[in-house]
Parts: sequence; structure tokens; C-alpha cells
Amino acid sequence: MSGFCPGLVLDGRYRLESLLGEGGMGTVWVGNQLALQRQVAVKSLHVVATSARIRLRREALALAAVHHPAIVEVYDYGETESGLPYVVMELVRGESIAARLRRRGAFPAEEAVSLVIQILDGLAVAHRAGVVHRDIKPDNVVLTSGSGARPKLLDFGIAQSERDDGTRLTLDGGFVGTPAYMAPEQMRGGVADERVDVWGVGALLYHLVAGEAPFGVRDVVAVMRRVLEEPPSYPRQALGLDGRLWGIITAALRKDPEERTPSAPAMREALAGWLEARGVASPRAITASPVPLAAPISPFEPTLPAEVMPTASPVSRRVPIVPDDAPPSFDLLIRAKLGR
Repeated sequence: MSGFCPGLVLDGRYRLESLLGEGGMGTVWVGNQLALQRQVAVKSLHVVATSARIRLRREALALAAVHHPAIVEVYDYGETESGLPYVVMELVRGESIAARLRRRGAFPAEEAVSLVIQILDGLAVAHRAGVVHRDIKPDNVVLTSGSGARPKLLDFGIAQSERDDGTRLTLDGGFVGTPAYMAPEQMRGGVADERVDVWGVGALLYHLVAGEAPFGVRDVVAVMRRVLEEPPSYPRQALGLDGRLWGIITAALRKDPEERTPSAPAMREALAGWLEARGVASPRAITASPVPLAAPISPFEPTLPAEVMPTASPVSRRVPIVPDDAPPSFDLLIRAKLGR
């Protein structure tokens, strides 16, 4: 474990208590912040390469500025005497969506949409801070314990602490990710901006209502071909899925990012409208600052089975809003991600 072990005190402030998870490049620990006597998560790298340390620190700095109930909080960054970097984060207790799906199967559509709206609110805040997650999937969302459970988005490329639902793909100098939830441009090694997170949320929502990933998970080659070439199949077994919601999902899963729902706020607006049309109040928006939406440009039509008709107008194509003073997206959330 490269020097990290139970009882180790980091920088005189954090004592490691127990191992939560271990990957090929790092570990995740339950720690105790001694001054405040609170439990935290400590995520560490096994490697001391300068580039890895720099990217990890830059990411920690970026996430430290992102505060939202749906996103894990970052508290601190440090390095051991031997140069091994670590990040101290909020310790999230609960059950991952992946575990919940394995235990109970698909979610009712209204419950799934309510959860996804909260994730989109968190992503909107992250995107405005220049942070793109790039690995949204059921394993990386935890439903917090206790009453009023909320989704919490974990693992912005710092560590992997939970078992993957499918095979992980790692290419030296390329990317690390999970093919079943990766956008086509991300899979090709192209520019991965906030629209890859829209794709990831679309794939997550599909999995929630269908009980399975939209393009499979086991055969990596087949999954990659489907992601790049085939539309998702309509899940007829999904509970509460109608034409309008299917249109929103397929709009988020457009192969061409220029044709995809362009931003988290745009997808949130569409899903909130779907809930309200069904007489269900959408979760209250919690944002660091309001993100205005541009006026609609040309609408695009969702891909639907011939016998399924949308119940309302499709999502409008909108221009993503990026503040002029937003920091650049860090190209580290895949490249510096801890592999298995």
C-alpha cells in the first residue's frame, strides 16, 4: 500500500483508520480529522510522478471551489514525506446506485428523474467552475443514508473506491473510463467538455429506468461499437417511461455532441417540465449562482420507436452558457484517474 496503513497520521492532522477501497494506482481510507474529531475520506496515489501530483492538486483545488449537496466536498490536499499525494474529502455514507440497482432492479421513472435532476444541478455548478466529471455511472453516485436520501456524485478522477459495474478501459497516455457510459467523442480521444457529462447523465437515467446500461457492459468491443454506431433500444419494461421522457433521454445520447442536449441546465429544465406535466413537483434547484438559459434555436427531434409518440414538444436546442471568467476545464479527470 506504498506506506499508507492504519494508524498513519498525515501532516499531524489526519489519522488513517480503515481501508475503504484499493485500485491499481491508489487507495481510499476512512480517516479521522484530529482537530475536529470527524471522519473523512482520504484518497491517495501510489505514484510520485510529478505530472500526476500536479494534476491531482489542480483537480483538488478546482473541486474545493465547488459546493453543492449533490457533489462530494473536498477539504484538503497534502503530500507525505516521500512525496505521495493525498486528498481529504467528505466521507459519504450510503448505498451506490449500482448496488441499489443490483438489489432492487430498475427505478420508477419519476423517482429516477428526481434523482437525476439533483445530479444535474450539481453538475451545472461544477461546469461553471470549469470542472467536468467525465465518468458518470451508477457506481459513482451514492444515495446517502438516513431520511431524505439524496444523490451524491463521487470520484471526479481522484480515486476509485467502489467496484465497477463493467470492464474498465485504460490506455497509457489516453483515457481511463467505463465504455458503457462514455460519450463517443470521449471514446475517440477527442475534446471532452460538459456535453460528455450530459451523455453520462443520459446513460445513467436510461440505466435507472431500464435496469440495464443502454449499450451493455460486458463485451467491451461490442459496447464500444454500439456507443459509436447504434442508437439505444427502447426499454419496453421500464415503469413509467413515456414518449416525452424517452425523447429527453435520446436527446442526451446523440452521437454528435453538436446535436446533443448542450448543457446540464437544459436537460434539467426538460426533465423538470416532464415531472410537472405529470403533476409531480421537481426538486428545488440548488445552485451556486443562477445559470441563465439562452433562447431556443432550432429544435431537434428525439429518436422514437415508430409506435411511440411523444406526449409533448421535444427538448429545444440551447446554447450552453460558459462565464467569461470561468477557468479552463482541466484535462486531468480522465488522464490522472486511478485505474484498477
